[in-house]
Amino acid sequence: MDLIEELRKRDELLAGYLKQIEIQEEFIQKQKELIEYLEDHISKITDIISGV
Repeated sequence: MDLIEELRKRDELLAGYLKQIEIQEEFIQKQKELIEYLEDHISKITDIISGV
């Protein structure tokens, strides 16, 4: 019984780690999208300033 309980606890811990990794991956993806958005706007601002 102890082995089964230990395996259950391990499985719960691993599931928690996997969920945390998924959340981190989503966060990184959102950061990449924000960086691309900012780069695009900086490029547009630079174009406007260069045209002045």
